[in-house]
Amino acid sequence: MLWSDCSIVAGGREGCAFRPLALPCGFTDTKAPPLPLPAVSLIDQAFSAIQNGDMERGAALLQQSAEAGNALAAHHLGRLHLYGMLNASSREQGLQWLNQGIEGGDVSARYTRALLHCGSENPAGTGWFEDLWAAARAGHPLAWRSLALLVGQQPDAASQGFAHRAFQHAAQRNDPVSALLLERRQRAGGKPGAETLPRLDVAHAERTLPPLPPGAPLRMHENVLTPEEAAYLQALAAPLLRPSTASDPLSGSSVRVPIRTSLDAQIDPLIEDAAMRLLQRRLCSLAGLPSAHAEPMVVLRYRPGQEYRPHRDVLPPSLLADPVQGRGGQRTATVISYLNAVDEGGETDFPRWGQRIAPKPGAALVFNNLRPDGSVEDDSLHSGLPVTRGEKWIATLWIREKPLRSF
Repeated sequence: MLWSDCSIVAGGREGCAFRPLALPCGFTDTKAPPLPLPAVSLIDQAFSAIQNGDMERGAALLQQSAEAGNALAAHHLGRLHLYGMLNASSREQGLQWLNQGIEGGDVSARYTRALLHCGSENPAGTGWFEDLWAAARAGHPLAWRSLALLVGQQPDAASQGFAHRAFQHAAQRNDPVSALLLERRQRAGGKPGAETLPRLDVAHAERTLPPLPPGAPLRMHENVLTPEEAAYLQALAAPLLRPSTASDPLSGSSVRVPIRTSLDAQIDPLIEDAAMRLLQRRLCSLAGLPSAHAEPMVVLRYRPGQEYRPHRDVLPPSLLADPVQGRGGQRTATVISYLNAVDEGGETDFPRWGQRIAPKPGAALVFNNLRPDGSVEDDSLHSGLPVTRGEKWIATLWIREKPLRSF
């Protein structure tokens, strides 16, 4: 009996991950009119309902508040629709409410619009970057972090200096991930540069890669992630790590099993930033599919002796039959990104294909879980061999046959 990796798809019903993006320092345009007091009270009630998991009541209160002129409420009502968190989520309505939030002066809504466009199949020019820059100037920490990661991919001194300063801005606004990445840069001798935003090579930021050729079982691509992107994924995931589980092939329930002994962290779509969205777009291109088909990224850590014994990544029928878990269809492809140098062991082994892939930092491995006719590719059987010295960090994307999310 073979197990498969457990799956929790995007657009869940958990309220705990849904947070207002505005900060106490204010993301609302100072030119916007002051909010009526009843609207402020309504939005507080709305966020309380959402945190308690009552999405429908939260949405109703947000709508009432938005109709009273609260731009922040309009923005977050749009988010609820766009992230598929309502019984009747609608991308069209989500966009309407989001645009109302932007027009009402909520600059954090421009950050959400940047997320919406930057990772899409057709990012639509540089508008997403202009939105990102506007949100950063208003003090949005994740906008600053995204700018640092994107501009930091450019090797010139001005870009490196700006990236360092952008991480400083994000860290000062209580982003712990940026604080760790800033410390990493400081250890390497990095210094802050000017506040002036360098020109971003948007084409490079939006780059995609050639898909797996027809008939090829797998392919290893080098230099898919930068060292800073790899460090970023580790820093983002580290506080979220939990013992890995697998899906019971009979019940579909997620359980701990002795064949899988790693720790992992699922990156909820609600905490993705623009840099993550663009990275996922790049990784999904290896499978020839848009990022809307991808499950949330899972980052895994293996220490000596930890492994994942032979398994396939396909989902059991019990999960495919579930209206939420199965809505994207079967996992057609897997993309594994290697985030660090492993001292010894930790290879990805495909016994039926006769391939054993050694971890290489920044590289990504793509393979098909299904045959062209949609049946399970039995030869995709693989294992994560035990790490014997050091530790192994990887990031996995499981990509479905159909879209899982609206963007």
